[in-house]
Amino acid sequence: MTRRSKPPISRRYRVYVTSTIAGGIASGAALVLFSLLVFVLKLPVSYSGFFSLLAFGFGCIVAGFFAGMMKRQGGLSAGVKAALLFMLPVALVGIVLSEEGVALLNNVIVAILCGAVGGVLGVNRNSGF
Repeated sequence: MTRRSKPPISRRYRVYVTSTIAGGIASGAALVLFSLLVFVLKLPVSYSGFFSLLAFGFGCIVAGFFAGMMKRQGGLSAGVKAALLFMLPVALVGIVLSEEGVALLNNVIVAILCGAVGGVLGVNRNSGF
């Protein structure tokens, strides 16, 4: 009997890195769209915090979706891991630029919930997408 060896570290974490990049692209696109929405509709700048959290949540859903889609099992944990990895740079920038610990807690909660939803959606998606 031969034991299967574990894949190299780069192959094991490729799913999470790829899904994090996809989440970052989706979040950036959502930020641009929301910025245009605020500009065109002449909404108050105070809405920008809500829209940035919404874009962050969308990025976490996309990151979780891609992780679940690529792993095809354990979507809940894969989605949460991908979303938390996506959250790390956001949290580091938030810590440096902000003095509020509440914003970091909100980001953690949004990342866990949205990543879990995205991971489950990614595992359960139809193969036609």
